[in-house]
Amino acid sequence: MAGLGQLEANGRRDLLAVALVRVVIPLWLATGAVLKLVDGSASHLPAALIKWCGALGLDLHFVLELSIAVELIVAGVMVALPTLARPVGTALLAAFVPVLIGDVALGASSCGCFGAVQVHPGITLVMDVSFLLGLWLLGRNVEQLAIRPELPTLAVVAAGLWTVAGFALGFGLAGVGNGNVKVNGSGEAAAATIAAAAPAEGYYLPVYDEWIGRPWSEVPLSSWIIGAPSDLQSGTQLLLFYRKDCEHCHSLMEAFFVGHLAIPTTAVAVPERAGFPSVGLQPFVCSECRLAELPAGVDWFLQTPVLVRLEDGIVACAAEVGPDDPRCLAG
Repeated sequence: MAGLGQLEANGRRDLLAVALVRVVIPLWLATGAVLKLVDGSASHLPAALIKWCGALGLDLHFVLELSIAVELIVAGVMVALPTLARPVGTALLAAFVPVLIGDVALGASSCGCFGAVQVHPGITLVMDVSFLLGLWLLGRNVEQLAIRPELPTLAVVAAGLWTVAGFALGFGLAGVGNGNVKVNGSGEAAAATIAAAAPAEGYYLPVYDEWIGRPWSEVPLSSWIIGAPSDLQSGTQLLLFYRKDCEHCHSLMEAFFVGHLAIPTTAVAVPERAGFPSVGLQPFVCSECRLAELPAGVDWFLQTPVLVRLEDGIVACAAEVGPDDPRCLAG
């Protein structure tokens, strides 16, 4: 009886392991891939990945497309080829962990794993580490998941076809339709007008150090600002890039941009790809700020608030700032 009970317990454990490896984890991966595919915006990639890839000069839309393709392919392989399910699943989940740790360290509000659907990176980190432990502990002695020298021909063909489909979906459909963006608020414009007045790549990732010492007119971002004043080359000027629903931006304005301004300041509103928000708006307290904005339909990777100080049209300082760290405010 004891032996029978042990067999039943092993059978339940094996069933749980197979369900985890061939159903639960593939669904988890596929859900993230599909939501990123539907969203099609590189702005919702993990914050840590954006910083790392930006530093390497990688095209963020390529990174988005590759991530979608890889997640779809791994999910399909885990279902079609159980003998490879544990190693490929472990490799992908292990690759996610440092990115999620980076997101947590950066204080990101969303992990970027599910496109526009926001999930805190701490939650996703716990889930991925739990799945990794499940792959390692539950699946290691399960016969159905054991690595074998030979693979079933039909399963290999199915996995191969799915791999082709995964690349086609990731690189063929990611971002489709982003040119037909509905632009909200004061940024109403046709898609063709937006395309002409914005980065051809569909996103802009600033490298602030490269701005320093250059004429502001030579910084690409300057040419896309709508409503910028014509006297930015005269004397000391400040450009404050903010988002209308950004609490840090509001706190910075309340601390340093209320009442009379000693330095002429232009507040540049930064939209999301779909336009300016209509909920969660923060009061705009800078009554003496001149107003401008960037066009919608673009992923602007500016972690607002961003402050730029110009001296006779030359960039003297440019940085992501906060109410407790108002760099660029003074010379």
